[in-house]
Amino acid sequence: MKRCGNGALIGLLIIGAVLSPASTPATKPISLHPENPHYFLYRGKPTVLITSGEHYGALLNLDFDYVKYFAELESKGLNNTRTFTGAYVEPQGAFNIAKNTLAPAPNRFIAPWARSSTPGYANGGNKFDLTQWDPAYFKRLRDLVAQARKRSIIVELNLFCPFYDEAQWKLSPQNASNNVNNLGFVARTNVYTLDKHGGLLGVHEAMVRKIVAELKDFDNLYYEICNEPYFGGVALEWQHHLVDVIVEAEKALKNKHLISMNIANGAARVLTPHPAVSIFNFHYASPPNAVAANYGFNKVIGDNETGFGGTNDLPYRIEAWEFILAGGALFNHLDYSFTADHEDGTFVYPATQPGGGNPGFRNQMKVLKQFIDSFDFIKMKPDGSFIKRGVPAGTSARGLSEAGKAYAVYIAPTPARKDDFSVRWTGKVEPKHSETYTFHALSNDGVRLWVNGKLIVNNWTEHSAQEDAGTIALKAGQKYDLKLEYFQGSGSAVIKLFWSSSSQPKELIPQSQLFLQDGNRQGLQGRYFLGKNFELLRMNRVDNTINFDWTSPSPFADLSKLVTTNHTANLTLHLPAAAYKAEWINPKTGQVDKQESFKRLGGAVTMISPPFSEDMALKIKTKKK
Repeated sequence: MKRCGNGALIGLLIIGAVLSPASTPATKPISLHPENPHYFLYRGKPTVLITSGEHYGALLNLDFDYVKYFAELESKGLNNTRTFTGAYVEPQGAFNIAKNTLAPAPNRFIAPWARSSTPGYANGGNKFDLTQWDPAYFKRLRDLVAQARKRSIIVELNLFCPFYDEAQWKLSPQNASNNVNNLGFVARTNVYTLDKHGGLLGVHEAMVRKIVAELKDFDNLYYEICNEPYFGGVALEWQHHLVDVIVEAEKALKNKHLISMNIANGAARVLTPHPAVSIFNFHYASPPNAVAANYGFNKVIGDNETGFGGTNDLPYRIEAWEFILAGGALFNHLDYSFTADHEDGTFVYPATQPGGGNPGFRNQMKVLKQFIDSFDFIKMKPDGSFIKRGVPAGTSARGLSEAGKAYAVYIAPTPARKDDFSVRWTGKVEPKHSETYTFHALSNDGVRLWVNGKLIVNNWTEHSAQEDAGTIALKAGQKYDLKLEYFQGSGSAVIKLFWSSSSQPKELIPQSQLFLQDGNRQGLQGRYFLGKNFELLRMNRVDNTINFDWTSPSPFADLSKLVTTNHTANLTLHLPAAAYKAEWINPKTGQVDKQESFKRLGGAVTMISPPFSEDMALKIKTKKK
């Protein structure tokens, strides 16, 4: 196979992008709504995206029947999917996900780049040629988006993803061991940068241009630059550069597609927004503080990944309802019941899954979609000030309103307090090099770390986020006992564990180097307690790495444990003078449990809910004359 320099590589890839236009009817793509850009406009209608979708491998996994998958979403009235391009792929067993769609079987992975005639790809088949496109891939890509379009499903095409540890980097076509182009001789943490990429930047640019050309006429599409760029060394400047590449590639095209950036887990304020980015996406955004923090940008705020709240429905239903009533316009639950042999979403996953999803939950998302669609929501804004009192103890209420016209209320259990808890992790760590290692613990609040029985980090105090470090000499390939203790007092809750050495750049200690006490299974055993001093054991689980920001939500996010008795809301609401119709709606079933009509001259009105054991929604609208 002939190899070429990076300049020739970029030229060949750009030519390939220009010569492969899409052949689909042109209509205006989904956009921000001109009257209220916190929401979408699609095919002339105000739109909110709500879904419960599979784990991102629908395109790159040749064994996945996406037509059957889209039929299930359509049957539930769900209108969004998120899929990865193939620049990133996972090994089977990654993140304890059973039948992970992002982990194709050997020889069943397809990527934008063509296979060469040289054998040796890490998961079966020949290596990739980063100067050549795979026509079968782009045929599949176009068909996937077209099949989604038939069902009014919007595709979020996620272009890139960081390599969380060596296991993912080992499978990437960008890794020099998997291509024939002498590209990718870099650390996995340097791939998505402007200065340390070892020639891969041209590959990124060309891939983006090629995809933009192929999908230029589709209306049911927006691009996300990178999944979770806050891991794995992804540079913000690189992300902004790729935004510019999309903008430039679409400059001469009739259609301009929305661009999304994934900002943070939980909540964060966007500090340096790119003007061409229209969607700010967050993961695990419960409670939905990310919406209020960024509402002033007048862009769509999304929650496009959930998880780590157990396998029951309630935590994710609460997350969805609260996020939408907080003013969000995109909610995507990560649904592990979709697999390559259960594309209808009926796979019964083990309790060890990091999240949930099932046909019943998708019906619950249909209820939410129908609820929000029943309002003229582009005229509404997040506002609970009309709720004066009467929210049951142990619950909280959110409101979305158009003053004097329409009011939406959602009442749900209040999550367990994050204050005053502690965690003890135990297991083993295996260094890669024989030298002195520095262990870095970023914490808010207290932290203690023992390696090989030696206490090397000790800051058992309440403090704001700070990094403490300690050193110890270790031998490569030997497993050493590791114990990490942490407590949370008040305010933010952060604990992250890194390491570095003369041969090892500073990084989160990856799952591949952490083991349970038996030395066989990877990860650390975590024991979670209420109280700062390990008073009451609440939860046991295996954690792949130590990389947690529990400022929102608490690690004790299994809300079902809080729901033990029935509630009745006796709400006092302040409503302007009008004639109203009210409906109390069960968010789980969609059933209207109670309805009433009334007239008000203005001022306070008392609304009494039917009894409920989990959550309850209230819809109030002025009656038509």
